[in-house]
Amino acid sequence: MAVQKILSVISGLLFLVAFVPYIRAILSGETKPAKTSWLIWATLDTITLTAMFVADTVNGQIVGAVLGSWIVAGLAMKYGSPGWTRIDVFCLVGSGIGIGLWWMFSNPTLGIVVSVSVVFLAAIPTFHSAWEDPSRENRTAWIIYWLSCVAAVLAIPAWTLADVAQPIVFLTIESVMMYILFFSPGAKILRMLAED
Repeated sequence: MAVQKILSVISGLLFLVAFVPYIRAILSGETKPAKTSWLIWATLDTITLTAMFVADTVNGQIVGAVLGSWIVAGLAMKYGSPGWTRIDVFCLVGSGIGIGLWWMFSNPTLGIVVSVSVVFLAAIPTFHSAWEDPSRENRTAWIIYWLSCVAAVLAIPAWTLADVAQPIVFLTIESVMMYILFFSPGAKILRMLAED
């Protein structure tokens, strides 16, 4: 088996493993997932997986993302932050437009690009929530998600748009979350408080 295929499987397994501490943190009340992000991520990850299947570019990470994101999306509806903010509504509308564009053009590569672009847009509520209070997110889960993304990028079989769009966007999202959770002003304050 080629190294890239092994890395793709590792990436998918890591992404699934990352959901374990995240789901545990949700159920214990430590994490308040952003409903909009997870609902859009679950939907668009499924659409991205479908488009990647048609384009013959499926990787392990997107399979793991679809399985886990639907569980978290369901939990976010019950345990997530209450209500819908303007950012949530903006992202939902943007997602709808992105899905409409994909269906209108019926091109799997365009579908992948549009879907992952909207996936990034859907991260904004999570970025915003974590920036306001980094303790709302589970750091262990996000570290594992980030490691999965590194493996997925290393597993890219060909540098075509259909192959690179999803892993690169996921790595970008996870890298932003790593910054917010470990290096933002809020994260620094949490570390100081933990030291006292």
